[in-house]
Amino acid sequence: MLNAKTLTEVIEANRKFPRNITYLEGENESRNVSFAELHERALGILHHLQRIGARRGDKLILFLGNNEQFIDVFWAAVLGGIVPVPIALGISDEHRHKLLRIARKLGKPFIYTERKHFERIGAFAEQVGESEVYNELRSRVFLVDQLDDISKAGKPCLARPEDVAFIQFSSGSTSEPKGVVLTHGNIIANWRGSTEVAHFNENDVSLSWMPLTHDMGLIGFHIIMFCNRVHSHIMPTEVFVRRPLLWLSLASRIRASILCSPNFGYKSSTAPSPSPSSCAMNSCRASRPRNSHAMRCIRFTAWPKRPSRSASRRPARR
Repeated sequence: MLNAKTLTEVIEANRKFPRNITYLEGENESRNVSFAELHERALGILHHLQRIGARRGDKLILFLGNNEQFIDVFWAAVLGGIVPVPIALGISDEHRHKLLRIARKLGKPFIYTERKHFERIGAFAEQVGESEVYNELRSRVFLVDQLDDISKAGKPCLARPEDVAFIQFSSGSTSEPKGVVLTHGNIIANWRGSTEVAHFNENDVSLSWMPLTHDMGLIGFHIIMFCNRVHSHIMPTEVFVRRPLLWLSLASRIRASILCSPNFGYKSSTAPSPSPSSCAMNSCRASRPRNSHAMRCIRFTAWPKRPSRSASRRPARR
């Protein structure tokens, strides 16, 4: 296990390790980004953030639909001591209203998004009388569309365990969105505790469809996997929604050893078939539905022993 006390130390240590993050865009479309390339790209994006005035401790709203763009700028912010604030993109006015309410709550945040998304925010803000908040954002926006050169590196900051790593906001569907402040120390403790229990290691292969604005998507299946140098695969949530069976098909193809989903994800991935689906899941050692009905939907062909010195976990009852 890495001897790291902050996320900054994690990405600095990992940039020399020969491992990729694989972004899956469909059944036959994927892109590999090495840890070294991620570090280089993050520093290049950090240069642009610092160029528009973002400094250590400033808040940066991440309003993105693309997983690769999200992870690049997330680590750019971490390296610069800038605080990422992920917000789900969504397709409804409620999501845009949530963003404006969070922006007002944060004071004067920066925002990283695409032009088309930002224009929609502007049109909505005018409709609901929030033009003042939008105009403040417009003076502190960086559009992904403008990112054409990342050859110049920004200046990283040395983080401390007590520094804020990022802020997660509640959905805000029933009240004002509430922010949960997570420090580097919080995340590192979460990583170490999860790893001690589940024995994640660099021989593992993970696959996730959960959104990176969700704690399981971001912390569970990106940060913890990255800290453990797992070969992680990330597929867009909307692809899973359209083709839920593809999740298990890809897991079988890449020999995923780590999967996770809410119960509805397991049900959705088998719903089109009246009989239990059978995928070659003999590599999978960590995929635990929360009830027996979801477990009956999937037939795992084998549950091998852990690739570690600890005792293997007993398989879930069928």
